[in-house]
Amino acid sequence: MPDFCKVLMIVRMAETGKWYLKRYLQEVIFFIAMFLLTMLHEWMKIDTVIDFIKGLVFFVLLYGQAQFHRFFIFPLLLARRYLLYTLAAIAAILAGATLSQTLNYFWIDPAFYRSGQIPLWYDFIYQVVLCVISTFTILSLFLVRRYSRELQQRNEAQLMLSEMNIRYLHAQLNPHFFFNMFHNLYGVSLTDPARTPDLILKLSALMRYQLEQASQSTVSLKEELDFIGNYIAMENERIGNRCAISYVQPPAGPSLSSYRIAPLVLITFVENAFKHSITTSRAWFVHIILTVEDDVLTMDVHNSLPDETFKPGSTGIGLVNTRQRLELLYPGRYQLLITKKDGDYRTRLVLHLNIA
Repeated sequence: MPDFCKVLMIVRMAETGKWYLKRYLQEVIFFIAMFLLTMLHEWMKIDTVIDFIKGLVFFVLLYGQAQFHRFFIFPLLLARRYLLYTLAAIAAILAGATLSQTLNYFWIDPAFYRSGQIPLWYDFIYQVVLCVISTFTILSLFLVRRYSRELQQRNEAQLMLSEMNIRYLHAQLNPHFFFNMFHNLYGVSLTDPARTPDLILKLSALMRYQLEQASQSTVSLKEELDFIGNYIAMENERIGNRCAISYVQPPAGPSLSSYRIAPLVLITFVENAFKHSITTSRAWFVHIILTVEDDVLTMDVHNSLPDETFKPGSTGIGLVNTRQRLELLYPGRYQLLITKKDGDYRTRLVLHLNIA
């Protein structure tokens, strides 16, 4: 365990070191870029190394006072200490302008200032404007980078939350599916025990699919349609002599394997059609049609409404979870329409598919 802790500590230190190195490199690149842009209009006037050093020192002065504002004064604004921030900002800019003018007057270009071409107060205003512009530029780029980083963090957090929600809903859906299947199997064991072994084998195949796709975010459309077909075949053996069942799916072909779909996102509508369709007062039927055209899957489910005496107790978990999964996995890429009329119940799902 101590060795593991040491390794973990080393990994964390390495990650922290990489973060600081990346940050320092960004600051250096930004400094060089700002220096080149600032000195571009003076480049033709730089004839000697001394001229270059003077330009560099003048830029460092402006850059330094802007960074001082960023690290020591701007946090006052973030802390909503507005009066203190205003006073500190004004003082820092005036101090920077004074230092800049003094440096220019005594070292960078003393001949120009002593010639009296412009008043000192006018030049001081110019130095103040330079300090304000440099501070505004540094803060603007800093805020843009900070906003971009926060936006990325929010997006990553939202994706993580969505993934957690999807896994949670998926985990809830599996027990719900098996609850319905074992309930059906129990009914068959009471009415026709001889058929129970065969239904158990079919149920095991469905369970195997459930376990295999549990850790996958998507499966091929062909796999999902085969699963639905097996489920309907099991229901047909159970109630086919009393219920008119029809199932139409897209013809088998390579295209079905090229489409990807979230597992178990369709089965809830099929389950509900069989569970909530039992009637003896009129025709009992379940009709399911699946089509794929232009990368769009359309699922139409049409079933009879149950008599009052046959209405099963329902928690509604399956349909609610499926709606939430659709909203998380296919935002703006699906339409779900459910209508209830005298004697029948219709569900239409239109889903824009992903291509592998």
